[in-house]
Amino acid sequence: MVGLALVFALLQEPRAAAGLDHAHPAWDALLHEFVHESGLVDYRGLAARRADLDGYLAALQAVKSEEFAGFGAEQREAFWINAYNAWAVALILDNPKAASIRDLGGLFSSVFDRRLVPLQHLTGDDKMLSLGEIEHAVLGQTARRPTFHFAIVCASLSCPELRAEAYVADRLDAQLDEQARKFLADPAKNDVTFADGRLRVSKIFDWSEDELERYPGGIRALLRDFGPEAVAKNPALATVKLKYRDYDWSLNAWFPKAETDSKPAQ
Repeated sequence: MVGLALVFALLQEPRAAAGLDHAHPAWDALLHEFVHESGLVDYRGLAARRADLDGYLAALQAVKSEEFAGFGAEQREAFWINAYNAWAVALILDNPKAASIRDLGGLFSSVFDRRLVPLQHLTGDDKMLSLGEIEHAVLGQTARRPTFHFAIVCASLSCPELRAEAYVADRLDAQLDEQARKFLADPAKNDVTFADGRLRVSKIFDWSEDELERYPGGIRALLRDFGPEAVAKNPALATVKLKYRDYDWSLNAWFPKAETDSKPAQ
């Protein structure tokens, strides 16, 4: 009878939390459904599924520091990339009339300094994290390579494309390599050929120069390894003057074709 009583007691005990699913299935499903061509985002469609997004954010917030300490390097990196992108999307959904994420900053502060990500228990901070802190203080200091810059997306047209799937540890390097190649080959964001002895690249290379220079061989090696052929194989890459393109902060929003076709020409 003692044995049966013990079994019965164990059955009545609450089960331990399963922990984070590193496939990030809820976020993956939303990205598959609401990210369209060129990484444009159907924010209105996502708004109708806000409960699913909030559930995913809550799952990230529920990760305990001791659980996070057991994550592998790729799992942590994927976690922070997905967290950045998901909270950036949530910020836009919270402000549906915003034409640009930059409109959501304070009078004297950048939106990227807003403390809106409640994951401070994973970094030892006493205040919520900002998107800028996740980019530079977290990923910038812990990511294995700086190619994460081509995966985090601040809801703007000049950003890298939002990938239509979650980042996952077991495919992370392949995902990041593909993101880098797509971003550097996009003529709307980086020049794909030299002109007048110059190569104009994204302003991201200016803002995050110190981090991108940590790539083995520096920024020019990064351009050689991931840039389009006309850039990567040009012998002048080692010495060409790098210039920075203007950044388009317009919202990376997708609208149905019938709706865009009906808009009057500017």
